[in-house]
Amino acid sequence: MVSIIIFTQNLKMESLKIFRDKIVSDEKNVFLTTHFLFENERQYISSLFPNCVFVDFADCLTDAEMASCDIDAYSPGVKYDDYLQGLKKKKNAIVLDKILKNYPSSRKFIFSDDLGLDISVWTGAGFRKLKGTYYYYEKKSYKSIIRDKLSENATLKKIYRFFKPQKQEPKCNLVPEEVCVGHYEGRKYVFLGKMNRIGYRLDIPFTPSAEDCEKLNAGQYETKDVCTYMTTWHEHGKCRVPDDEKYAVRWAQDGYLPPNYTHYDYDYKPGNVVYYCWDSLGTQLFKNRNLPYEMIPFRKKLYIPRPTFPKSVKNVLVVASGSGDWTALKNRSDDDIMVDAFVQMAKRFPDIRFTYRCHPTWVHPWNVGVNSINRVHEYFEWLNLPNLTLSSNMPLSSINGSYQYSFSRSSLDDDLKKADIVFGEHSISMIDAAFRAIPFCSINLTKRRNFFVGINDFGFPTCSSHDDIAKVIQTVLDEEYQSKYLAAIENYNRMTDEDF
Repeated sequence: MVSIIIFTQNLKMESLKIFRDKIVSDEKNVFLTTHFLFENERQYISSLFPNCVFVDFADCLTDAEMASCDIDAYSPGVKYDDYLQGLKKKKNAIVLDKILKNYPSSRKFIFSDDLGLDISVWTGAGFRKLKGTYYYYEKKSYKSIIRDKLSENATLKKIYRFFKPQKQEPKCNLVPEEVCVGHYEGRKYVFLGKMNRIGYRLDIPFTPSAEDCEKLNAGQYETKDVCTYMTTWHEHGKCRVPDDEKYAVRWAQDGYLPPNYTHYDYDYKPGNVVYYCWDSLGTQLFKNRNLPYEMIPFRKKLYIPRPTFPKSVKNVLVVASGSGDWTALKNRSDDDIMVDAFVQMAKRFPDIRFTYRCHPTWVHPWNVGVNSINRVHEYFEWLNLPNLTLSSNMPLSSINGSYQYSFSRSSLDDDLKKADIVFGEHSISMIDAAFRAIPFCSINLTKRRNFFVGINDFGFPTCSSHDDIAKVIQTVLDEEYQSKYLAAIENYNRMTDEDF
């Protein structure tokens, strides 16, 4: 009988060895994961189990099915945590249905309840939970454990919510460096949080204000007739300005916004929040979702200069995006298959140096996983290709519990210094490269929609296969390629001048 074994990259794979005799099948061993297993990991598993089959979630899902998880899980009034849990359950249920159709007679085992897995879906279908060792253990209080158990029963969940005490609105706990003040056309703007991802897009100075920090921590706020409170999407958790129409609050765009997202993250905001956009492309997502938005009144218009096309490609930089459970359209294998693609490029072009820059937020335990960057590091060491390296600016792990969503841009600047061309999926870092006169090309090796479509529509190149990537590396020096790229820059710069 076939064995189906499910786990995430949070599991230390030595656990498979410990449980081998309990789960092994002489017929076939199917390993289902939310991530994509690298060659070294497959080799390790194959050394333990015969007749291995490797399947990841993305193999079982179509774009339409993933989008339906996002859309069907939402309805007005659904709490954000319930929405996220709902779309994850739906996604797991689709994968479960397809796996059991392919392997109807099987022994079933599951090691994980994290990083895209919803264990209740699988144990409800007869999968046996096995406890291995993990890179990260979520610390749960007895209260939260009881709450999670109650939430599995719809009736008990309603009773629990009825009787549980209402949460008090948390007060600010800011330090002076996280409160900066600027002025524009006689109006005061108070920025909360780190300006790493937005400061370069603002055309007025912001200076730290200990006075305003003290007022915010004391719960003293200025009304909308004189002041606007501003933060970014990634830092909005630090903005505790009350949801009251007498206060003006703006959450600013701080990265590229795919106009074709189906998730409802941006719908979960206080009523007095309006989104700030730095260009007309950034407004498209909010237009599509019928959400309130404005252009940043003091935005700095950044134009892409004519690139310095290389005479020969010697250094390639790859900039990754991130994954998580905020949308079913993202899979943790998305990042892994791009890693593997550039392993193949490094083998195909031994005279070119490839530097892979993982997204620093990968190591958050709810995103790609605390061991995610270290996995790539170990894979590259195992391959031992002299022309393939991991960016030295990335944290290899953050298991000590220090997790961030906003990072300094200086480390990216270091990576860009030697790059002749930059590849990525939908990272704003590609546009940052373009601002430094470095050509870029986007990649979508997944089976779902292209998130960088807003940029590609201007005419910038994109790849959907390994051969496409190789062709760009070989033709970026050609006159025809460069002519099309320059036309795309003109289209982008015209967009930059648009107000809406």
